[in-house]
Amino acid sequence: MSEGFQLKSRYQLAIVGCGPAGMSAALNAKIRNKDFILLGSDFCSPKLAKAPQIDNYLGFHEIKGEDLRQNFLNHVKAMGIEVVPWKVLNIYPGPPFTLVGNNESFEADAVILATGVSPTKLLPGETELLGRGVGYCATCDGPLYKGKKVAIVSYSHEGEAEANFMAEICAEVYYLPFYKEVGQLDSRIIQKKARVKEISGTQKVEKLVLDNEEISVDGVFVLRESLPAEQIVPGLEIEKGAIKVNRELETGIPGLFAAGDCSGQPYQLNKAVGEGGTAALSAIKYLDEMKKG
Repeated sequence: MSEGFQLKSRYQLAIVGCGPAGMSAALNAKIRNKDFILLGSDFCSPKLAKAPQIDNYLGFHEIKGEDLRQNFLNHVKAMGIEVVPWKVLNIYPGPPFTLVGNNESFEADAVILATGVSPTKLLPGETELLGRGVGYCATCDGPLYKGKKVAIVSYSHEGEAEANFMAEICAEVYYLPFYKEVGQLDSRIIQKKARVKEISGTQKVEKLVLDNEEISVDGVFVLRESLPAEQIVPGLEIEKGAIKVNRELETGIPGLFAAGDCSGQPYQLNKAVGEGGTAALSAIKYLDEMKKG
């Protein structure tokens, strides 16, 4: 989180994701003078940054993806909008909604999900055992596993700090990195470089099945750059692998909207930007009606 930023206890609108859809939503919320927060990662829209050239975005003929990404970021900055690098772990429907991060939470009257699509598929058994030994924040749930065995599956360096924390309180900690060049790990941590075939258990997590062995564990933490939306919001309706929305980009949960790649194909820049703007207008309408009510 940027220095000097103070998270408030409540906002009118929370926008989760700082890709093209999220930034477009933020611009519309700013123009309509709503009290909102734009949550994202330290690097907004890596997918756009990697595009060698974009030819189908109106007004920007033959532009590099990174150049267009910088244009988006400059526009947001010029409007006085700050991207807050705050990872959302759970969103509990309200009203108001409660957004939970690593060590703090806040409320919002409406939420727009602009989380994109996760580049990694869920692990077999992950959904079935979520909350029964499968978690997404080791430092949050660590005390529950004091003296027990846990495995941490991490797709980035952020998992190292969590593994080191768990090494202080757990009987055994296994670390499975799905990235290159692992940094400093506590000497008590057992590092495994293997493919995860399944998180297994009946009523709760019992073992982690790898391609060459099985590890008995009490808990498994899966640490990704971003979490699939259906894992964040209980009761969110998914259709064909995407968040189900109507033409106003409303989900089945009142006050919750979705825009961009997370709402389904086509995965196109112009669709994401358009949906971000539409979702913001729908959320603004919802907030205004809520105020009248």
